[in-house]
Amino acid sequence: MIYQGPRHHLVDEVILHCSATRPSWWANKSLEEQVAEFRRWHVEDRGWRDIGYHFIVGRAGKILRGRAETVVGAHTKGKNRGTLGVCLVGGHGSSEKDDFFDNFTKEQLWSTRWLVQNIAKRTDLKKVSGHNQYAAKACPGFQVRTEDWVK
Repeated sequence: MIYQGPRHHLVDEVILHCSATRPSWWANKSLEEQVAEFRRWHVEDRGWRDIGYHFIVGRAGKILRGRAETVVGAHTKGKNRGTLGVCLVGGHGSSEKDDFFDNFTKEQLWSTRWLVQNIAKRTDLKKVSGHNQYAAKACPGFQVRTEDWVK
């Protein structure tokens, strides 16, 4: 793994998640407002110190930072060290066998690919996985294979 400086944790995996919200959820709100709500859910409802994800990808493809990359996430039980959590807005009612486009937009695909490839350029990224590979969940709502995300 590549040393990223003081207070950074070493990253070699990205884990993809979904927010499990409907496509129309808060559609009239900005991604900043949506992320603030996710942060509230994590901090107030779950008692975490911050949002669990490092990045959130909105339905229009906009990417916002969540938890600082320098801080270990709270997104996948037992797999937070050495990983960055990326959450795609949407995915309510999804199945782990769904096609990406059953629950997400082409803008989310492009932005998430760009983000993962950017992470790969500055870390020793070896794997991209889905939350469903580590927990009995449908999240992120499709099957994740590293080769689909890192070229």
